[in-house]
Amino acid sequence: MNFHIIKIVLWLKNGKVREIEFKPNKVNIITGGSHTGKSAVLEIVDYCFFSSKSRISESMINENVSWYGLIFLINDKTYTIARKSLVEGKVSGEYYFSSFGEIPENIEANNSESAIKSIIETEFKIDRDAKFPSNYGSNYIKAGTKISLRYFLMFNTISGNIIENDEGIFFDKQNETRYKEALPRIFDLALGIETVENILKAEKKSELEKQLAKLVRKNKTISAKADDFNKEKVKILQQAKEYNVIKESSNSADALDELNNAIIGIQSDSTSNSEREKLEYSFYALQRKIRNINQFSSEYKKYKKTIKNLSDSLKPIEFLRQKDSEIIKTSIFDELVNSFTKDLDMIRKSYSTNTPIDKQVKDNLKDLETKLKTIKEKLDLLPKKNKSFQNEKEKYFFLGQVKSKLEIFSSDSANAKLSYEDEINQLKEQINQLIVTDTGEKRELTIKLIEEIILDYIKETKGALANYSTYLPRFDYKNKTLLLRKPRTPYIENVGSSSNHMFLHLFFSLSMHEVIFENKSPFVAPFLIIDQPSRPYYGTNGKRKTNDPESDDYKIKKAFELLDAYISTRIKNNGNFQMIVLEHIPKEDISDLENIHIVEEFFDGNALIPKSYLN
Repeated sequence: MNFHIIKIVLWLKNGKVREIEFKPNKVNIITGGSHTGKSAVLEIVDYCFFSSKSRISESMINENVSWYGLIFLINDKTYTIARKSLVEGKVSGEYYFSSFGEIPENIEANNSESAIKSIIETEFKIDRDAKFPSNYGSNYIKAGTKISLRYFLMFNTISGNIIENDEGIFFDKQNETRYKEALPRIFDLALGIETVENILKAEKKSELEKQLAKLVRKNKTISAKADDFNKEKVKILQQAKEYNVIKESSNSADALDELNNAIIGIQSDSTSNSEREKLEYSFYALQRKIRNINQFSSEYKKYKKTIKNLSDSLKPIEFLRQKDSEIIKTSIFDELVNSFTKDLDMIRKSYSTNTPIDKQVKDNLKDLETKLKTIKEKLDLLPKKNKSFQNEKEKYFFLGQVKSKLEIFSSDSANAKLSYEDEINQLKEQINQLIVTDTGEKRELTIKLIEEIILDYIKETKGALANYSTYLPRFDYKNKTLLLRKPRTPYIENVGSSSNHMFLHLFFSLSMHEVIFENKSPFVAPFLIIDQPSRPYYGTNGKRKTNDPESDDYKIKKAFELLDAYISTRIKNNGNFQMIVLEHIPKEDISDLENIHIVEEFFDGNALIPKSYLN
């Protein structure tokens, strides 16, 4: 992504226009004394990029400004966004927008926040598909809501509150619930570990798997209903045969037709018990055959086991054959050994597990069991004893019950015949076609890359970390924080000194942007605003906090050398990056660095709102 801020523009209430210009691929520094409006630069950028609240000072700044504006270049397009000033501390919903980077002399609202945000988010590849997945929801952020550009801006600022923070917080706005909950959910996207396409595939796969589970449950319910229907049907037909309403010999399909005819008044011929007797005779005969075959199979296994034991007793013959050259033989030795050997081979073949007898027995047993099952099903449909109705009333009452049950179960039967097998197979095919990338390995490699980059920063700044200059960085992915580990130990150091924290924050933010650049993530713009990195040495009033100026100067210089080298490396790698640093330090301390650009010095009446602009 190509991005840099060109100007901050302030339309004053007295009609004057204040402009502050920045350069691309530079460390743009605004330096000066306290209470001159330096820190407000960060707040103005945030305000123009659709913040829902602002800490722009009312005194001297907001009381004199009617509109705040930002001109920036993104992907070779120049835009102007301006927003009307706060009223009693409340943000304005009035915006001016120009797609050509115009700076009107008389400014008026001409567009809505949602329309402007949509245009800018498109440049960042944040479209309607960039949503929080269903498993990424939280108390504040609803699953399926669109990801806002505002969340990715957390990577673009290191405020004064963060610089000296020693509580493991490395991102701004973590005191606001929605930003705190959004950070872990957009972090992988921001760094290029995850992609919107992969999230959409995972979301679609999860949705299809839920549909599949639902259909499988329905299918099981249908199968259960079908079983219930079949059981009830058998019971009804058996009762009808017991009362001689239908023929005893009727099969299931014919029996239902006969029963329906009986219900409408067509009585079937009388039946006898001859059919049941025939089936029962066949049933018991098959049971005897199966029992005899199982008994034969058991005896045959015992026989083979006995033969195998006999084979073990002939093992000495094998030993003699192996020691043939060492034995003194008689005239009948070879004849005797050969005879025993033949016997041994015959015995071995006799207990082979794959004999024809084994296969024939198994096949015959399966056939008999199949026939037995068929006869059992037929017997279940026949009455166990014959009954008769006491009178016509009892007969019609029985037929009425049967009719009601058949109507119910016929309806259930129609439903039971339905199956979701085709839909289930289609869903399985769709799920198999969705190839979701497992980002776990890439995440682990990215963590290692971050730690390697930070280790280079530690070496580059040499002794700036004092006692911790030989320590190893450890990136805590879960808490999104940077720690230092003592070499050759698992011990995590409790880092002291605000200057050390300042360096850790610089290392952390720069490494994040380096990984974002390497992974070509489109969501985070290549710029960073840093509010007073010299705060640990100069405080907030521009005066030294220690009596060791040489030590302070060395560390401050190392910090700016790190920023300067970062810009050089990005340019060397055919990328772009812009820094805006709001500072107290004298420009002479850093003006010799290659990529330093002194934007303005806020001294002697010059400030964000110069005194000359107020006259």
